[in-house]
Amino acid sequence: MLRGQDRHELSCSACGAPLHEMKMLPQAAPRKMPRPERGPDPYRGKKAKPVKRKKVKRRKSLFAKVLEEAWDVVEDIFD
Repeated sequence: MLRGQDRHELSCSACGAPLHEMKMLPQAAPRKMPRPERGPDPYRGKKAKPVKRKKVKRRKSLFAKVLEEAWDVVEDIFD
Protein backbone atom coordinates (compact mmCIF):
# COMPACT_ATOMS: atom_id res chain seq x y z
CA MET A 1 0.00 0.00 0.00
CA LEU A 2 1.44 3.38 -0.97
CA ARG A 3 0.78 6.63 0.88
CA GLY A 4 2.47 9.98 1.50
CA GLN A 5 2.22 13.46 0.05
CA ASP A 6 5.82 14.29 -0.94
CA ARG A 7 6.87 10.87 -2.05
CA HIS A 8 5.41 7.40 -2.17
CA GLU A 9 5.99 5.39 0.96
CA LEU A 10 5.17 1.76 1.62
CA SER A 11 2.92 1.04 4.57
CA CYS A 12 1.62 -2.07 6.30
CA SER A 13 -1.65 -3.30 4.83
CA ALA A 14 -2.83 -4.58 8.23
CA CYS A 15 -2.21 -1.54 10.46
CA GLY A 16 -1.23 1.26 8.04
CA ALA A 17 2.10 1.99 9.77
CA PRO A 18 4.97 3.12 7.51
CA LEU A 19 7.37 0.24 6.82
CA HIS A 20 10.49 2.24 7.67
CA GLU A 21 9.14 2.59 11.23
CA MET A 22 8.12 -1.07 11.43
CA LYS A 23 11.69 -2.17 10.72
CA MET A 24 12.69 -0.65 14.07
CA LEU A 25 10.28 -2.87 16.01
CA PRO A 26 11.98 -5.65 17.97
CA GLN A 27 11.54 -9.06 16.45
CA ALA A 28 11.20 -12.28 18.36
CA ALA A 29 14.22 -14.55 18.04
CA PRO A 30 13.51 -17.52 15.78
CA ARG A 31 13.06 -20.79 17.65
CA LYS A 32 15.57 -23.45 16.82
CA MET A 33 14.18 -26.88 16.21
CA PRO A 34 16.25 -29.77 17.57
CA ARG A 35 17.82 -31.86 14.86
CA PRO A 36 16.72 -35.48 14.68
CA GLU A 37 19.36 -38.10 15.38
CA ARG A 38 20.59 -39.61 12.16
CA GLY A 39 22.17 -42.98 11.72
CA PRO A 40 24.83 -43.86 9.16
CA ASP A 41 23.95 -42.94 5.61
CA PRO A 42 23.21 -46.15 3.69
CA TYR A 43 24.22 -44.55 0.38
CA ARG A 44 27.71 -43.55 1.45
CA GLY A 45 29.14 -46.90 2.42
CA LYS A 46 32.15 -47.38 4.63
CA LYS A 47 35.08 -45.03 4.71
CA ALA A 48 38.06 -46.12 2.66
CA LYS A 49 41.14 -47.06 4.64
CA PRO A 50 44.01 -44.62 4.28
CA VAL A 51 46.72 -45.79 1.92
CA LYS A 52 49.95 -46.65 3.68
CA ARG A 53 52.96 -45.29 1.89
CA LYS A 54 56.12 -47.29 1.75
CA LYS A 55 59.13 -45.62 3.26
CA VAL A 56 61.61 -44.63 0.63
CA LYS A 57 64.98 -46.15 1.29
CA ARG A 58 67.54 -43.38 1.41
CA ARG A 59 70.79 -43.77 -0.44
CA LYS A 60 74.07 -43.41 1.41
CA SER A 61 75.95 -40.23 0.71
CA LEU A 62 79.46 -40.30 -0.68
CA PHE A 63 80.85 -39.21 2.70
CA ALA A 64 79.05 -42.08 4.46
CA LYS A 65 80.46 -44.61 1.97
CA VAL A 66 84.02 -43.26 2.41
CA LEU A 67 83.67 -43.26 6.20
CA GLU A 68 82.38 -46.85 6.18
CA GLU A 69 85.31 -48.00 4.01
CA ALA A 70 87.78 -46.21 6.29
CA TRP A 71 86.22 -47.88 9.33
CA ASP A 72 86.52 -51.29 7.65
CA VAL A 73 90.20 -50.64 6.95
CA VAL A 74 90.78 -49.62 10.59
CA GLU A 75 89.00 -52.78 11.80
CA ASP A 76 91.13 -54.94 9.46
CA ILE A 77 94.33 -53.40 10.85
CA PHE A 78 93.37 -54.22 14.46
CA ASP A 79 92.34 -57.79 13.55
